Amino acid sequence: MASPPVRPWGELQHDLLVAIMSRVGTPDLLSGGAPRACSAWWAAARDPFAWRRVDIRDWTALTSARRAAGTRATSTSVSVQDALAGVLEVAATRADGRMEAVLLPEFADEDHILFLAERSPNLQYFSFPTTCMTYDQFCKAIGKLQSLKGMAVDESLINYDALQHVHQCCPDFVELKVFALYVDDYMASIICDSLPRLKKLEIPNSDMSCAAIIKFLDCLEELEYMDISGYETSAISSTVLHKASRLKVFIWNSKFELGEFKDCSNCGEHSINPLEPCNCIMDHKVMDWLAGPSQAS
Repeated sequence: MASPPVRPWGELQHDLLVAIMSRVGTPDLLSGGAPRACSAWWAAARDPFAWRRVDIRDWTALTSARRAAGTRATSTSVSVQDALAGVLEVAATRADGRMEAVLLPEFADEDHILFLAERSPNLQYFSFPTTCMTYDQFCKAIGKLQSLKGMAVDESLINYDALQHVHQCCPDFVELKVFALYVDDYMASIICDSLPRLKKLEIPNSDMSCAAIIKFLDCLEELEYMDISGYETSAISSTVLHKASRLKVFIWNSKFELGEFKDCSNCGEHSINPLEPCNCIMDHKVMDWLAGPSQAS
């Protein structure tokens, strides 16, 4: 039986190539547009629709791609901030105003987000995990991003004034992700009062109180998706699970195990594994042993 004819990749329709390139990630997208690529892939890598989502979080992979493409961004004489600015310039130019989401690395600063606000006013989502952002500059950037629907930011930007500005400037804003070490009832109140129309809330890997979780569930009436995975306190009670049952998605698995675990009522430490009790219980058992059999009984 004769083998079916093999068609070259370059003969795929342009729209299909663009759809493929839009899913390969920014590092591969840059490499796919290198001069050594065939003309069909080269054109697809430069189509604005392939640059609607730009993920620059993996900076190591990105700089390798830039080096392969022969650009100056990986030169030892260029700082990482300047290199990132160069990548954003390429992305904004190729996107031609169609960029919808950009995920920045941790070393990004306020100049980068201001650049995006200037060049990509139709941006719908950005991830900006750094603390290098002043309130004034943040408000300046948000004022230019009226199409913004969501953002991921450090807890330093979670205050009434900043979030109220987001609420006022971005009428379609419904998604928030916070990079925080600890979330208490006060921070939860700030988010609920400032952004009452949130539909999606993500605060993973945070030390979060039970009161904060209940505050979110009680006050955010339009909330549909909540991710607090990797929490570090025993905050998931039957009350929380009951209140969260109205959500479409509730991700709450602990960094320790799935399910609810208890704190010692005396010292407050986690007693997750009964074979490894907290120090309070251990000290109590030691004192019982020192007191002798009659006391221990």
